[in-house]
Amino acid sequence: MREPWNANLHYDARLADLVPAGARAVLEVGCGDGFLAARLAERSPSPQVVALDVDAPVLARARSRFPDAAVDWTHGDLLTHPFEPASFDAVVSNATLHHLPDTAAALRRLGSLVRPGGTLGIVGLTRTERRDLPWSVAASLSLGVANRVRRKWDHSAPLHWPPPHTYRELRACATATLPGARLRRLLMGRYLLTWRAPGPAA
Repeated sequence: MREPWNANLHYDARLADLVPAGARAVLEVGCGDGFLAARLAERSPSPQVVALDVDAPVLARARSRFPDAAVDWTHGDLLTHPFEPASFDAVVSNATLHHLPDTAAALRRLGSLVRPGGTLGIVGLTRTERRDLPWSVAASLSLGVANRVRRKWDHSAPLHWPPPHTYRELRACATATLPGARLRRLLMGRYLLTWRAPGPAA
């Protein structure tokens, strides 16, 4: 049976590769259908994986899709859920940041959950402005081809469009909120934001 595929799932592997090999605790924010959390839980030795989502029906579908995955499926909001600061070796999120009402507050909260020396990785989408048009055209073409060849699977999470920020605006926000954050464009209309929490790894 063909494995589900879409652009978000394609970049799950990129985020999983950012998680340090010795990570003991990993948080996925906006886990949606659960594919990334389940992938992280399969690692050996397996870290503690917490998958957070504000949408209870979507979270229930993720839990039922991966009933045997060693994942703590958690219903809650990033900004209000009572996680202890600096409690995760890695925090990852795919196609969620643009759903959140305050990007700067969300980035601060995400960064606060990462232990010293740990990693934050975000894949997301931005709004296109005029200067982005060449990249946007190339991204749309690559996404269209991939969707046709790989037979795009439609996820069950709600859509939020358009994203609130352009690439330039997001880069400025990330730089101001998380000094040292790096932002790069990916094919298929996504970006990758990475940040390492100051201090030596535990």
